[in-house]
Amino acid sequence: MKPILVVLVALLAQPTHGDSDRLMVAVLTAMRPALPFPESDGVMPAGNNTEALWMVRVLQPGDTSIEVIANPLNTVNQLRAARAMAQIENNIQAAQRRAALQYDRAVSEAKRTGKSQDVDGVTLSDEGVAGAKIDAESHVTIDVAANEPSFKFALESSIQPAVSSMAVIPGAVVLAMPSNTFRDSGTNIERYAEAQTFVFLGRAVVPEVQKRADHQFEVFATPTSPALVIRLRGNEVLIADLLRKTDWKSLELLR
Repeated sequence: MKPILVVLVALLAQPTHGDSDRLMVAVLTAMRPALPFPESDGVMPAGNNTEALWMVRVLQPGDTSIEVIANPLNTVNQLRAARAMAQIENNIQAAQRRAALQYDRAVSEAKRTGKSQDVDGVTLSDEGVAGAKIDAESHVTIDVAANEPSFKFALESSIQPAVSSMAVIPGAVVLAMPSNTFRDSGTNIERYAEAQTFVFLGRAVVPEVQKRADHQFEVFATPTSPALVIRLRGNEVLIADLLRKTDWKSLELLR
């Protein structure tokens, strides 16, 4: 067995808080080939690096997620953010115009009937899909779950997660869901669902997907022996890079 694999098998057999921290370090080590980026406090990159597109937040004790964040000092990222903010500003201005017209109609109706009417204000939802999309494309969150009696993940989407034909990892089952948009049936507001991929590692873990409600799905699995599940959420290009370059062989727990 490789050293990382030996450590992982031992940690999954008798997990403790310290073991969980070492597991996170082992997963990050396996992913380093896809994450050759500077460390970060979550705000700025180490050394004020302007070249790297991404930065990796330093792991803290008790973390169960690895955060990869777009480098705010990189000029390419700054241009992308500026374009997205321009679109968001257009959406907000359009919402303000709609609210002003609605207010004028409400005032006119109140004068005519003597009854007040509710008027919609401008909210964060008026940023539209553009706001949610720039948030999704500017990060990848890597959630790590291990040695649990069952794994359950809820997500909202117009597309059901399915076994990936693009990412084939020996000893693993990979479920993928591309980014998509859907209209919330309760509010009639268009929403953006970020891309998500689930990597189930372990011979005895067979994930299933069930639709719970309109645009709501649950991914779940009940393994019969220790297993590791890694969930990636956010930027699709970086997720694809992580799937290709991660040293998955070092994380093959039960082979």
